[in-house]
Amino acid sequence: MKNNINRSLGILVMIMFGYSMPANSTDCASMLITDPTSNQFLTSNNIFTPSDQDTMNCYAWQMFISLNWPVDSRWPVNSEAAGEPDRTHTIASWGVPDASTGLASTPTVWESFKVTSDIFLAKAKKPTPWGVIAGDNSGCTPLNGSASITNKTVKHLVLSSKNSAPHHRAPRHHNTSNASVSDEIMQATGGWLTDQSSNLVYYERSVGKAEFDYIMQNQLYNADKQYALATNALGNNPSGFILPEGELYRGNDPGKIQQQEDLGSFELKAAWRILTGQKTLYPRYLTTLAYLTDPETKKCSEQIIGLVGLHIIHKTPSFPDFVWTTFEHIDNVPDANQPTPAKGYAFNNPHCDNRQCPPNKARISCQGSQCNPLFPMTIPVQVTREQPATPAIQQLNSDVQSMIRQKTGGKSVFQYYQFINVLWDASPNINSSNSGPAATIPIRFGTFTSQSALTVANTTLETYAQQDSCNDCHQNATIAGSNTIPANFSFIFDDASSPRSP
Repeated sequence: MKNNINRSLGILVMIMFGYSMPANSTDCASMLITDPTSNQFLTSNNIFTPSDQDTMNCYAWQMFISLNWPVDSRWPVNSEAAGEPDRTHTIASWGVPDASTGLASTPTVWESFKVTSDIFLAKAKKPTPWGVIAGDNSGCTPLNGSASITNKTVKHLVLSSKNSAPHHRAPRHHNTSNASVSDEIMQATGGWLTDQSSNLVYYERSVGKAEFDYIMQNQLYNADKQYALATNALGNNPSGFILPEGELYRGNDPGKIQQQEDLGSFELKAAWRILTGQKTLYPRYLTTLAYLTDPETKKCSEQIIGLVGLHIIHKTPSFPDFVWTTFEHIDNVPDANQPTPAKGYAFNNPHCDNRQCPPNKARISCQGSQCNPLFPMTIPVQVTREQPATPAIQQLNSDVQSMIRQKTGGKSVFQYYQFINVLWDASPNINSSNSGPAATIPIRFGTFTSQSALTVANTTLETYAQQDSCNDCHQNATIAGSNTIPANFSFIFDDASSPRSP
């Protein structure tokens, strides 16, 4: 009942303040909020009304802008500044690389989020606080000249073994057995991804402050605590396992600037390719430094990496089963009405036919819990898009990219990213059958929709499963150690261990 009241109030607030939907993609480009001092800048709920596909597409771009804004400059010295945008930054310099290096000069808002590898630790060890960077770089070979790069190393994509996984991990999806290779190079199914330069793509998952606070308050980094919460074992949690929705959208209230703790749960998954030495590509990508450990040689080195794919899922009062959206770099694979990149596609060789280079070919074959490689990790994957963008999405991307170029003098790296699609539920309904201690997977709050009913898939994050939309798998997400108890659409909790683990 409370959730239904909140959603009704949210709609009323938006109507009272007179927000209307963009009639088309051009309207969206003009309505996107690029002023970080606006209380509408951070996305706590859809700021455009009514909620239809056009406005949800625009809302997805708004999330991309606010999450990719430079983080508050006080971070990481001040850990509490993590997740907060730099409100002194202007759109004119948004995404504009450092003039001397061609690399990003500051981390983005989402890059200061808490990575899941720092949350779910062995023997359920308590994580470091919000905004505190964890990770041991001892033994890693530094990149020549990296000490002079403004954007200091903050990422630690370290692999233990290409064939190892926590012993407690249960099957992740309905169509695969085990994630038997470390998450940092593995997709949901099908294995790793290798670019046309024969380099592996690395992945990271992170959560926003509201969700991290919920994890810490309930000690959900401990598998035993997850079970107690989800089943209401102590009799003090009748709602079961339910991630925070955040506050209602506040309308044009000049007295309140929303902060991360006001927002609902955010989860992000990013895909990065190695760009070290490819200086002509730096100004086209969101870049950072990262410590990477090769899964075969076990050698760790510092590398320059560029963002190629980004999943964003966001839970709000209007969308208790999350809004699911995804973005990609325009150089990933061939797309309609897109020119061929001067340096070629990152994941496609247009001169290799389907017989020589079968597209989207899985890298591993799994039988039960055993997964075996089908190709060496250095063999590039021929990637194609199986769900072409509709004319409406193409036009939206063109308009927003033009807006970014216009406002940044053509210098922003974000003009080279594109919206793929968004999945959302127009009429979610939480009830006793799909939530609370009695709920079992799969859970459904309603019916999801997307642009032209297309599957929402990212070529760098679901290369081998582009026929499955987000909810197809995530409705089966469970808590650690269970095959039936839902984890509110989130797979990250399956990584938790117990203090009793060997």
